[in-house]
Amino acid sequence: MATPSFDDSMFLLAHCSVCAADTLTHLGLGPEDDLIRCCVHCDAPVVSPLIEVSSEELEDRGYSVIEARTCGNGGGCGSGCGTRAQH
Repeated sequence: MATPSFDDSMFLLAHCSVCAADTLTHLGLGPEDDLIRCCVHCDAPVVSPLIEVSSEELEDRGYSVIEARTCGNGGGCGSGCGTRAQH
């Protein structure tokens, strides 16, 4: 399976009435254990329509993403490639 890149990804925003802005959303559990969309900043449920944006538009809206850089072993620190003294 190919690893998606930031440039090829789409992101879901919605208007958060608490933050008074279009914000990134995440899935949360509603009062009856149903899936609902929530604001990533304040966790309030969002009920406005979802807005799908590209990575470029996401950055235009004030967000930034820092992609993890690895040594090529598929992980970051702690993935089994740490350094140790040679004996």
